Amino acid sequence: MLYVSAMLIVMATATGGWSTLDSSDLGLLAVSGLVGILVGDLSLFTAMARIGPRRTSVLFTSNAPLAAIGGVLLFGESFAPWALVGAVLTMGGIVLAVNFGSRSGTHSNVFERVEGSMVAGAVWAGVGAVGQALGALAVKPILDDGADTLAVAAARVVIATIALWVLARPGDRLARPARRGALLPMDHLRLAASGFVAMVLGMSLLLWSLGHGDTGVATILSATTPVILLPLLWLRMRQLPALGAWTGAALTVVGTALLL
Repeated sequence: MLYVSAMLIVMATATGGWSTLDSSDLGLLAVSGLVGILVGDLSLFTAMARIGPRRTSVLFTSNAPLAAIGGVLLFGESFAPWALVGAVLTMGGIVLAVNFGSRSGTHSNVFERVEGSMVAGAVWAGVGAVGQALGALAVKPILDDGADTLAVAAARVVIATIALWVLARPGDRLARPARRGALLPMDHLRLAASGFVAMVLGMSLLLWSLGHGDTGVATILSATTPVILLPLLWLRMRQLPALGAWTGAALTVVGTALLL
């Protein structure tokens, strides 16, 4: 989060985006950062550590329909009939792809192991999904008013980073748990690269789409991440996903085309 904050602050300053924000935006930015990032991302990572990325992903996709419903109720958004069919196909395809994304014999892999309670992991994933949905809904009015995407992204991240730093135990700030040892130089490079790809690019592009389109469409398209994750896990675990996973991926492609 420190790396992401630094990168976004530099980018927002270089583009002059801070001038598009005013003090009246601070409340919604704080809600979006604290609920969407602090609660949402922290819960997501907690779930992932316990039940793995594949199971977490299928539960986390519930943030898309939650945000879509919120967009209809709060901002008067609507879906054309074919787009509604596309949304249903996309969400159904994601669930199929993730549920069938692992063959038997892969559950001993670090990406598939269950650490602790499955129920607890599922609850954390659900909390993360709700947090992400509320975070997106909170920030949309600011983006609709013409606020700069990078400035909004930077403000949300800085607020969440300060909160995380306050909540973290002193040892969490500088080191991994004792069994892993202190962070190494390569770990810092991985953290910075992950932050740049996932939050500086990924989150900023999602915020841009929220400001230029419907909440439902943006969040449902962003929820296709688990389908993209399938071939990456395939490459990592050297095991071809089951037929059901490919069927789900195909439904997601068709649903996305209809949604657009």
